[in-house]
Amino acid sequence: MKTRTVMCLLFSVFIASFLIGCKTTPVAYSFAASETNAAHISFKDDDTPSVVFVSFDGQTLPKPESKTHWDPVTFPSGRELRIVVHANYQTTSKTTLSGFGLLGDVVNLAQDVRAVSRNVDADVLFICPPLAAGRDYLLTFSKEPGMPGRNLLTLTYVERGTVVVQQEFEVVFGGDSVR
Repeated sequence: MKTRTVMCLLFSVFIASFLIGCKTTPVAYSFAASETNAAHISFKDDDTPSVVFVSFDGQTLPKPESKTHWDPVTFPSGRELRIVVHANYQTTSKTTLSGFGLLGDVVNLAQDVRAVSRNVDADVLFICPPLAAGRDYLLTFSKEPGMPGRNLLTLTYVERGTVVVQQEFEVVFGGDSVR
């Protein structure tokens, strides 16, 4: 009985240390020269679908220190921003129909085509209107229902929850190219 208790305790400590070790702390990063004339954008990259910052005016983020990630990113306010982001959405749920011969094969093929047409894995240019200084914004990516479904990047003013701009984009077969 003691051996089992010790094993459970060791397993719990291992799991706890793994979960604590994987947690990262957000650290702000700025592309703005003066902090008084800047706006902050966070990117929803912790779930599916996700959007991740890639570059701004040809500049990328440096690699963050261990156990940290960049959030929010500060941009100059009062001018149009051209931000490259990576949008990702992968369909994972699929039921296979087996034992039905040709009919099952046709259904499975149709599901595969649907999944490929809905998946998104692409870099997209997000054109952002001038932002107000000192405000916090959130950029999210949403995948609407349907086949293939609309792909929307939405910038929201966090304090009021109002949508600033929505930008739709198309992907071709899983995101190898963007229109």
